[in-house]
Amino acid sequence: MTRGTAGRTGRLAIALGLVGIPATAGAADAALALGDGTRQPWISELRIDQQGADTDEYVEISGDAGASLAGVWLLAIGDGGSDIGGVVEMAINLSAWSLGTNGFLVARESSFGTTAFGGRTLSVASGATDAVIGSGDSMNFENADNVTYLLVQGFTGAVGNDLDTDNDGALDVRPWTSIIDAVAFLRSGSKEPVYADVRVGPIDLSGTSGMPPHAWRTDAGWQVGAFASWEHDTPGAPAQAAPAPGAITGAALLLMRPGRRRRTAPRRAA
Repeated sequence: MTRGTAGRTGRLAIALGLVGIPATAGAADAALALGDGTRQPWISELRIDQQGADTDEYVEISGDAGASLAGVWLLAIGDGGSDIGGVVEMAINLSAWSLGTNGFLVARESSFGTTAFGGRTLSVASGATDAVIGSGDSMNFENADNVTYLLVQGFTGAVGNDLDTDNDGALDVRPWTSIIDAVAFLRSGSKEPVYADVRVGPIDLSGTSGMPPHAWRTDAGWQVGAFASWEHDTPGAPAQAAPAPGAITGAALLLMRPGRRRRTAPRRAA
């Protein structure tokens, strides 16, 4: 995983107007075939913030139709109290579920679907696994600081564990057997370390202080959606293509380690 804080630049890739971010090799590896020809799952969409109460947060996992998620966990790593980095903020055990008949799972709050923008409320697409996590808005993704989202196998830690004891941006403790996928969301001015080669944000979008409120993965890379609209949300369904240039106002920033090659994001199964 990447060592370094959000302030460390490495190579910069900036997309203006169209908020498109090419995925690095670390993310593309999520689609590599296993020994039996199946693919590992990957994180394909995240909604972590919205205008008003955060009632509709969710994460979408993609992969082969019907694939088991036994042993798979979704983690959020950020800060905790006076500790600026490496703290497990959220840990969701996905072992009880499989991907749906269309190759998607949506892990969402029970309050999901209660807020309307432009007359539309969100719902999980037919054929996708609908995984309700906790009650109310219990997922409560942080949007005030940098956060790294990991999809891991065999997690044995707990919420509150400090995995970066000296806050140098390198994980000192790895309570899992393997990392399947990883993406970090960055907020303007945030100094918290992140632990993924793929980094989305900060962005110039009113109301978010630079934190991407919504992002989804396409063949062209990660795209950033709106704060007060469900225009680009497709929970449990194939993602929209990259918006036309200028469709989303702002700029997105991807921080890459020097020497890393860029590759496209994993393609969905046909």
